[in-house]
Amino acid sequence: MAQQMSHSELAAQIVEGCIKMVAGDVQGQLPIEGVPLTELERADIGLPQGGRTAFYALKESGVFLDLDRSTCSVFFADFDFDRALPAVEAMLKRTYPRAKQIKDGPHPRMKDYRFRAYEIDLGAGKLALVELDVPESRAEKRKFVARVDAQVRKN
Repeated sequence: MAQQMSHSELAAQIVEGCIKMVAGDVQGQLPIEGVPLTELERADIGLPQGGRTAFYALKESGVFLDLDRSTCSVFFADFDFDRALPAVEAMLKRTYPRAKQIKDGPHPRMKDYRFRAYEIDLGAGKLALVELDVPESRAEKRKFVARVDAQVRKN
């Protein structure tokens, strides 16, 4: 099953798992085992020291999950980057139908990218902010990135 999965499908599943971690409702596991990266391997892909990163291998390349403090980042380059946004949004509509889109437009720092953000109220004062860096087809580098940031609502 895992070999048939696309990068965008796997990324959407990992993003869903990250949101469930914020909610404190982690159940089940991914169909692919993640391989932890060393600090040197993390540095090779441009990540700062201090986080933890796993690589989920597919037939060709794979998807990365980086955990750093209260933020989970899920990313991959090329392959079906153009299907990642629809895959993540379909998961959000199915699993978190009350997710609220709070931003959509050109990326503020990246040329030929879109930036979209969602806020998900998980109850009990817990919020997940989901930010998506979405490359357009004309982008030089085609790296899809989803960040899930754990937040607390203070009333």
